[in-house]
Amino acid sequence: MSSLQHNPKASSPVYKQIPTSRYLADLPKGAYYQGDYKLGLNFYSFSHNLNSWINGTTDGAPPIDTMQVIRFAKEAGFDAVDVTAYYIPGYDNSTMPTRPDEEIFGYAAQIKLLCAELGIAISGTGVKNDFADPNEERRLLDIQRTKYWIDVAAEMGAPVMRVFNGAVPKDIHQFGWEAIARERIVPALKECAEYGAGKGVVVGMQNHGDMVCTADQVIRILQWADHPNLGLINDTGFFRSFMQPTGLNYDWYDDIEAVLPYTVNFQVKRKPAGSNTDPFIDLEELFRRIRRSNYRGYIPIETLWVNGDENHPQQLPEPPYEQVKQFLAQLREASEKTKSYS
Repeated sequence: MSSLQHNPKASSPVYKQIPTSRYLADLPKGAYYQGDYKLGLNFYSFSHNLNSWINGTTDGAPPIDTMQVIRFAKEAGFDAVDVTAYYIPGYDNSTMPTRPDEEIFGYAAQIKLLCAELGIAISGTGVKNDFADPNEERRLLDIQRTKYWIDVAAEMGAPVMRVFNGAVPKDIHQFGWEAIARERIVPALKECAEYGAGKGVVVGMQNHGDMVCTADQVIRILQWADHPNLGLINDTGFFRSFMQPTGLNYDWYDDIEAVLPYTVNFQVKRKPAGSNTDPFIDLEELFRRIRRSNYRGYIPIETLWVNGDENHPQQLPEPPYEQVKQFLAQLREASEKTKSYS
């Protein structure tokens, strides 16, 4: 049973944000980094096409399999791939794996072998989970599932396991953000981080416009958890005010910068306010902020489409190779242009 206690004041407000400016004021000031970054491809960039393959249906999007995406990434000039676990046959979002262990771990070994043969790194992997769910059984199952895929990550050679914090639960107004974060999310993250430490896999929680939308929420949760094997997947497309549908009129770049000391990996999106909004990310501004930090890890991209987008994968005769390569070229150009401080 949950130990959460009803807070009669929690609904007004459910969460009071500490301004990002307070965190920025405490950021360590280091030398401006002028070197190269390793750029990666998150598999979700081909989600429509990979889903066609994994589900055995075209559904309007030409199928592509995991090994083909790895080969494409190498040919396109990516330094690394983030092999989302969704695209390992046997993965399921709500149950333990649906295929035998030997088949799943065998496939992970094949991924590792192919990447080694091609000379491309594996920057991470990830699962779908909900550590904020009011149902304790659901949370315990997601912890068990995460541990299983940490084992797979270790077999594959993925250094980081990406996890979510969870959707805003139906009882948020009853208990408030902090109580749910402290008593549901933090213990689950700590348990997974401790397990990952024994396997050599860092656990990275991702801000995803859910229970974690702001730099303040990121930092508070990570400080409450206080585990050396737990960090942040810095998702540039999901910083926004809590419980808001988009990040329009929000200062995404300050939040991105404020959490850089906690960042263990990235997901760079084309649209910082959300995939269903208009503004495009200023990649030079992004790299200038990263270069002022001590972050030296991978910087993977994740291209997303919503219905009505031009060149939506379901409207193309082949997977969106050119669109992904174009975003990579923009990222590389911005990285090069920002090497000299200005």
